[in-house]
Amino acid sequence: MIKQIENNSVKEKSRALAVIQDDEGFNWSDFLPEEEYGFNKVKPSAFVVIVKEKTKEEILKEKTYRERCIVGYRIEQLEKEYEEAKNYGRYDKKRECYVNSKGEPVFHPKEVVYNDILAVIPLSGELYSNVAKDKKYEKKLDKIIRDVMTASLRQRDEERMKKNVENLVDELKKVVEEEKVEGEKEEEAVGEEVVTEKQ
Repeated sequence: MIKQIENNSVKEKSRALAVIQDDEGFNWSDFLPEEEYGFNKVKPSAFVVIVKEKTKEEILKEKTYRERCIVGYRIEQLEKEYEEAKNYGRYDKKRECYVNSKGEPVFHPKEVVYNDILAVIPLSGELYSNVAKDKKYEKKLDKIIRDVMTASLRQRDEERMKKNVENLVDELKKVVEEEKVEGEKEEEAVGEEVVTEKQ
């Protein structure tokens, strides 16, 4: 949407006309209807472009059958990697998950959020234009998709880390309280010894 700012009033426009230095002195009325653009009535004005970010729902509505098939294929691929890792017993105790032959975490497809993956898959035109611009785009896209697929795993790890930190803090508080109690008991014992020595 384009808004025209003119004398502190805002008017919405459906199209904009931009004039650059090379255009100055050129008569556009030969090419564009004068009554529609009003070249004789042009007042100094500025145009502001408002960029509206799409919501996740709007992005998902735009996706075509092609993008949905890609997501289905990626989930099937993950399931095969998971079954292979399970059969070969490639379990990583540190991350508490199975890993594929490359050492990347794999998990059951039920843990994958379909709409999250679909949201990052680009439309055909966007994909082909980005591939033409950047030769490494496909590898970057694969990494982005894998990151989204493993997001639930990372979230689980973060929750586990928070819980471990909370438990550690609680244990430290208990140790500090025990030390205080022992310190008070020692002070009382020392105080009683001093009193008995004076007598």
